[in-house]
Amino acid sequence: MAARGKGGSKGLQLSFMIHAMVYALVMVGLWRINTSTSSQFDWAGIVAWGWGIGLAAHGMVWLVFGRGGSGRRAA
Repeated sequence: MAARGKGGSKGLQLSFMIHAMVYALVMVGLWRINTSTSSQFDWAGIVAWGWGIGLAAHGMVWLVFGRGGSGRRAA
């Protein structure tokens, strides 16, 4: 991970919040498409799980590196 300046923590927080909002909006759309079609298979759930794992990883990076946790590197 590249060294970040003073605003690095805010940048990580903002990027996580944007990621979470995009996830929520896209998942609402995908669930609507999935339920409105005659599909017997819940494919939107697979997308939610896969993307949710990535979102959780992004959140962990923010918690460890963005909030002054023990994982923060010295510049």
